[in-house]
Amino acid sequence: MYDSHLMIETEARHQIADRLNRAAQPHLPVVPQRQRFAQRLRRFADRIDG
Repeated sequence: MYDSHLMIETEARHQIADRLNRAAQPHLPVVPQRQRFAQRLRRFADRIDG
């Protein structure tokens, strides 16, 4: 009984540590590929227009 409690507590601590590590990392916005392509096309068109 004590061993299973220890395993559950260890797993919980590990999950909390993982969440804290992810929260500490800079957030990269998830942009769909079509939107990135449209942004690149707009920048390219702006360069051509001057």
